[in-house]
Order: sequence, then structure tokens, then C-alpha cells
Amino acid sequence: MRDDAMHDDPERSLGEPDFATLRQRAFNLRWATAGEGVIPLTAADPDFPAPRAAVDAIARYLASPHLCYGPPAGLPEFRDAVAERFARDASATITPQRVIAANSAASAIALIAKRLLQPGDEVVIQDPVDFLVAESARRAGASLRMWRPDGGAFTLRGLEAAVTDRTRVVSVCHPHNPLGALWNASEVAAIAAFCSQRGIRVLSDEVWSDVVLDEAQFASFARHAHEACAPWIDYGLSKGYGLAGLRIGAVIAPNETEAAGFQLDSGFDHTIEGAATLSQVGAAGALRDAQEWRHDFLRHCSRQRDVAVARLSRLRGMRIAHPPRATFVLFVDVSQTGVAEDELSRRIEQRARVRVVPGSPRWFGPGAAGHIRLSLATTSSILDEALTRIEAAWTEITG
Repeated sequence: MRDDAMHDDPERSLGEPDFATLRQRAFNLRWATAGEGVIPLTAADPDFPAPRAAVDAIARYLASPHLCYGPPAGLPEFRDAVAERFARDASATITPQRVIAANSAASAIALIAKRLLQPGDEVVIQDPVDFLVAESARRAGASLRMWRPDGGAFTLRGLEAAVTDRTRVVSVCHPHNPLGALWNASEVAAIAAFCSQRGIRVLSDEVWSDVVLDEAQFASFARHAHEACAPWIDYGLSKGYGLAGLRIGAVIAPNETEAAGFQLDSGFDHTIEGAATLSQVGAAGALRDAQEWRHDFLRHCSRQRDVAVARLSRLRGMRIAHPPRATFVLFVDVSQTGVAEDELSRRIEQRARVRVVPGSPRWFGPGAAGHIRLSLATTSSILDEALTRIEAAWTEITG
């Protein structure tokens, strides 16, 4: 049982980051690529050590050092753990036979898009949204239509304005990156019904669904498998369990028949596609035995969000109208600073020695203009230092 101090301070139970190791291993715009003395609040990958449950599961597996091929669709313990997770945390009952282990959530979304779309098809995506949603559609040869938010939220009214008679797929990020928006169960049901009535498939990227803040409930599109055009789900463990380097994700097909067809057509049965066995072992360990770790991580992320929102909102030209209800990133409106987001990001790194992600079309689409994104999945002391640097240099940065 944890002591009272650890209970009050969830960060203590997460483990102290080894920043020397992070400077060697944390790529993708993070510590290994940042300049000397620069704090990277960039790619959405936690600084904290991986949950002990994941590490221990891999160590137990390696105690007998036979690294053999696994089943094409994934290890039974991984598929079972994903199904159990959706029942426990996402209000969705799925069978393990609908789960296919994939080489990362990024690979999973690209493979689903390739299955659902043909060259020339039309797909609706949110704007702004993580670039992988658009990239997966482009790789399938589809044309894009933009679903734009109303008052910081993506509404059914906005979706109705975006679809046409040529729309074949609505590809969503739920919870949403970078806005941190979260649909409730009735909103998910309304979107699923709307698409089903029009013969439109839903592709739901739910990689952020383990990072829902303030003890809110997450409702997966997977719970609507009974709809005529049942959704496909993309899931991964890089965000909520800090396992980005394992590159482990999952496809959740609408039913077992479609799962088998996807498995064959995508090359899983011929070892062209598939997920590393060790990654599945670690992921299954995390899903089953790291729930206390994740609970503390979410409490920590909520505190980080509250601190960052309060401090950044006091800076001239920074605006956070809708603090995130999910994810551990902040999407800050900087349009009133009078400095374009790319230039502002460059100045923040140069003058405050903090790296952030500009809201450029490259990362989030045209709707991200005038924003910057900051990751909060670090220690409270590192975040405090980064914010203090930005505050001290803000007049020079925006001058």
C-alpha cells in the first residue's frame, strides 16, 4: 500500500526520469534532438519511465530466451488484454477475435484507411487534427474534406456541413489531438448513427483514449459495431502507458469476419505485417497490471494542465479558451501576439530555450494556424522551469 505522501503526489509513484538516457534515446523532436540546454515540450511521448508491469512482463518472457514467431493476428494474451481494456475503460464489449496486433497505432490507421478507401474516394477529417489522420487517407489515394470545429468542439452540425454524396469514410481522432476535446456517449452515438444512415464508414483513431482527464468517462466508437456501417478502431499504448518505443498498436475490426479478411488482405497471414512479440508481451502486462500507474499519471497530467493553463493565460497574446478534457497537450491560440506561429516557436526556442510545436499545416492541417502545441507529460519541475523561461523572455519573444 502506498504511503499518504505518495497518494497526495502522484508524480512520486511514476518514477524519476533518467534525463541522461532520454538525451540518448528520446527522438521525434524530443531530448535526443534538442539543442544543449533546451527543454522539449514537443512530441507526445511521456518523459517518465515505462510502467514496471510492462518491463517485468518482458523480463519474465526473456527468462526463457526463445524469440519465435507469434500468431499472425497477435498473441492471445495481448488480444485478450485489449478486449478486456475496451470493456473496462471504453464502455465497449468486443471479442479478442476482432483484435489484430499492429506495428504501432500509426501503422494500424494507415492499414485501415487502405482497406476502406479507394483512389479518388472522399474522406472527411477534422481540421485541425494530428497529421497521421490526413496522411493515412492520402496514402490510400483519397481526397480530403475538412470538418471544422464550432466553439472548440467538433459537432454533428459541422459534420453535416462537411460530408457530400461522395464521402466514403469519416476519419476521426477521439479524444482529439491537438484540441483535447472529448465526445460523450450520446455524441459518439449520434455521429455513428449519422454515418451509418448514409453508408459512410467511421475510422476512429483512439490512441489517446487512455488519457482522459478529471475522471471523465470515455465512450469508444467500438460500442456501435451493430450499426450498418460499423466503425473501425485504431488503438495504441504510446500515450497512456508511455510505450512509444515498443511501437505496439491494435486494429479493432467491426466483427470477426472483417477481422479475418483484414488479416489476410493486409499481409498478416504472410508475415508481411505484424507486431513484435516482445512489444505485445509488454503491452499486455501494462494493460493488466499498470492501472494504478495510469491512474497516477492521469492525476499528474491534470495538475500539469491546470498549472500551465493558469500561467500561460496570463501572458499577453496567449489564449486557451477550452482547456483540454483529454490528452496531455495544450493547444494555445497565439494569434493575438502578432507573430506567426512558426516564427513564434523559433523565438521561444532561441530566447527561452524551450521547444514547442508550431500549429503549421505540416503537423495539424490549415486549421491549426495561429497556435502552438505544448506537451505536459514531464515532471512538475521541468514544466515549471520551461514556463518560467517563457515568462521571463515573453516580452522579447513577442517584441
